[in-house]
Amino acid sequence: MGLFAVKLAVTPLLMALVTLVNRRFGAAAGGIVAGLPLTSGPISLYLALEQGLPFAGAAAHGSLVGVGAVLVSYLAYLLASRRSVLFSCFAGFGGFALWALAAGRIGSDTGLVLADLALTGLLLVLTRGASAGTRPARLPPWDLPARIAVSTGLVVMVTLAAPLLGPALSGLLAPVPVIAWPLIVFVHAQSGRDAAVATIRGTVSGAVGLCAFNLAVIRLAPTEGIALTYVAALSLSLAVSLALVGVLYRRKASS
Repeated sequence: MGLFAVKLAVTPLLMALVTLVNRRFGAAAGGIVAGLPLTSGPISLYLALEQGLPFAGAAAHGSLVGVGAVLVSYLAYLLASRRSVLFSCFAGFGGFALWALAAGRIGSDTGLVLADLALTGLLLVLTRGASAGTRPARLPPWDLPARIAVSTGLVVMVTLAAPLLGPALSGLLAPVPVIAWPLIVFVHAQSGRDAAVATIRGTVSGAVGLCAFNLAVIRLAPTEGIALTYVAALSLSLAVSLALVGVLYRRKASS
């Protein structure tokens, strides 16, 4: 019961953090924070605590598939974003489903990571002109509660249903960006395509950190304890994400 209470407390706090960063520093900064393992990290840890490290390690492999599916959803959303927000949403979900089905044929962790990095590079190229300083319009009162409800619901659903879903499907669902997707859609609807593209660019920057996190869990879970596995995985994820963001914004500042 204590762990369930933690799930209900941590996710809303993370969602509030993303929202505050987005409002204070703009769409791209909010996207970068939303791209970190704010839901997949806690889900993976909860799976390790409740189902064991072998289950969490197998789920991390599924999460690498999920990261690629998320990136394809961003690509589809981006390509459709000159049309309506609703059409863009359907395109994004379609892209996610197609990649989730196709990537099951990629068996190795290395192959999945290379595919994810290639998709990340493509998206960063396509969003290169995005304005990092774009700020969203004033958000309605229901904005934050809606995001909190959706993100908390996914964390609770995946971890409670894990014994039925199994590690592969639990892992696939873990990186579903329930924080980033609503952020992109709300920004697109309220501030236009340019702000949505900036948010996608920021969020994509965090995908490299997600890959590092899941790869660390896969490698460490079979032999190390929970504490070392997740401290190392989170540290590696943060280091990789911050390094990539630093490179991207140094290039932008010098251009």
